[in-house]
Amino acid sequence: MLALLAVAVYGAAELAFLCDDAYIHFRYVANAHAGHGLVWNAPPFAPVEGNGFLWTMVLWAIWSWFGIEPPAAANPVSIALGCVQVLLLAFVLLRLRGRTGARLPAVVGLTALVAIVGNRTFLQWMSGGLDTALCNTPFLAWVLLAFRAPERRDARWLALWSSCAALTVLARPDGLPAVAATVAIAALLVWQRRMRLRDALVGALPLLMVAAHLVWRRWFYGEWLPNTFYAKVVEPWPEAGLRYFGCFALENGAWLWFPIAALWLLVECVRSGRAIPGLLWRGAPAVAAVLVVGFHAAYYVLRVGGDHFEYRVLSHLVPLGVLACVVMAARCTASFLLPMAAAASLGLASTFSWLHFGLTRDPTCFGLQTLTPQVPAVLQPITRWFDRQQLWLFSRFVGLRCFFHACVMHQNAHLHYPTPMRIDAPPDAFPIAYGAAIGYLGWQLRDVAILDLHGLNDWVIARSPHLERNHTATRQRLHAELPAADLDRDGVLTIAELQSVLAASIAGQPHGSPAAFLLGLAAPLFAAHGKDGLTVAAAGELIDLLVIERLMAHDRWPPPNYIEAFAPNVTIAGGVATATARSVPMTADRIRAIEAEWRQRLRAR
Repeated sequence: MLALLAVAVYGAAELAFLCDDAYIHFRYVANAHAGHGLVWNAPPFAPVEGNGFLWTMVLWAIWSWFGIEPPAAANPVSIALGCVQVLLLAFVLLRLRGRTGARLPAVVGLTALVAIVGNRTFLQWMSGGLDTALCNTPFLAWVLLAFRAPERRDARWLALWSSCAALTVLARPDGLPAVAATVAIAALLVWQRRMRLRDALVGALPLLMVAAHLVWRRWFYGEWLPNTFYAKVVEPWPEAGLRYFGCFALENGAWLWFPIAALWLLVECVRSGRAIPGLLWRGAPAVAAVLVVGFHAAYYVLRVGGDHFEYRVLSHLVPLGVLACVVMAARCTASFLLPMAAAASLGLASTFSWLHFGLTRDPTCFGLQTLTPQVPAVLQPITRWFDRQQLWLFSRFVGLRCFFHACVMHQNAHLHYPTPMRIDAPPDAFPIAYGAAIGYLGWQLRDVAILDLHGLNDWVIARSPHLERNHTATRQRLHAELPAADLDRDGVLTIAELQSVLAASIAGQPHGSPAAFLLGLAAPLFAAHGKDGLTVAAAGELIDLLVIERLMAHDRWPPPNYIEAFAPNVTIAGGVATATARSVPMTADRIRAIEAEWRQRLRAR
């Protein structure tokens, strides 16, 4: 166990990074530390919740008690929480029992732990500066406790279970289904007379933390949900979510879950038959946990469309998937060999993620490279499918790699704003700037109000109509132009001919731009007549990939004249921030009036 913990710490430290979004949390902490409260912009700007509550409270406490600022504290705390997850899993995996009720040999549990600790997604999200590890830890404990519920439930077990659900919600609103399931199971146990009403009420007391936080959020921010929900969730996007999950399954060996689960279901149906409904009824907490995990994954895959970060919202499925497969395999046979083989197979299958990581660590390539030209021919049918999905997702800002985020932070933020900036003598009391990727800028420029163009920290932009991109018309026009671009009439389009079609819509930016870069990567994946040639049909598939209809978490944009109303007056050049004088000085009353007017416009829309 010491060796596994050491590997986990070392692996997480080697993969550690801080993304721009992490600095959004850090700015909230800085404002709280300065006495302004958990706000993005200090008063007179109205409070907006674009942060994770529990994560900012933890970082604020560390800064206040020990003097360690959030950028230095975030990753060590996350890695420590990852180690807690390893210990929780070890406690369960080393006590598993097989079909006969006998304890499985320790080698089974250790093999499963090696598969989890060796998984790059698991290690990767032990850092990042976000609240991922803080949310995953109590949620993992909540699921494990659901399966270890005693036959006669008592207040102590329910209190622990409720506490895990409450901490998950305080970390991220994603935990609300776990709270709802906890309340429902407590009521069911009372109705089944397997728990006294008094014990249920006492055990559910930790859930009052959730109620108190919801009331406080409504009072302080004026909303029941964080502002980021309104900014990010535009409309259902299963086309992106299914690709996101497909790539996750390939990289993390999750495709093995389904045949193992099918075998287990078949064995259980043959063995137990009509007894299964009764087993599910008696194991209601476990059933509820499975439904919550499934609902959470389905919500992000089918509704949200995945996530801006690679597999962040699915990272908790890695340890749960390994554990579930080992248990299901153990239920299928009296031998320990099948569960150990299941764990080993999942570990080996997840090495695809390490292969991808090793072949795409070129910081000059926008965090993206195709695997197909770099692998043996036997693997190319798989990698060709994977590369196409990655190009589709990358061009829509879905599942962007952590290595890419680290490169962006180094190449852009750290080079442009290497040190904290101050405006010592502003021409009026309210210097204002605006930007799109504003996390690191907001941390380095803390005494300036910053307008977030994508609405993560802006009430008005988060609720404004999202950008409409007429991708259908663009696709139809480009498809119609393809035959005419085949100048030599040989049925094959060269890259040069294809670029002529796409020049106005996609690749018309300077050479080296992301669009031209994507075209250069994508074309060989669709080529059927050599590296420099595509059939008209294949070119049509390529157009469908490169024509962008949505961008994850970047679909909101300020309504006309909204930003101008605040008269932004701060510019940054060479790491120096300068505020210019306004023709009409900005005042606190004017800021309040602008916000009130625009909020009223959106409410009346």
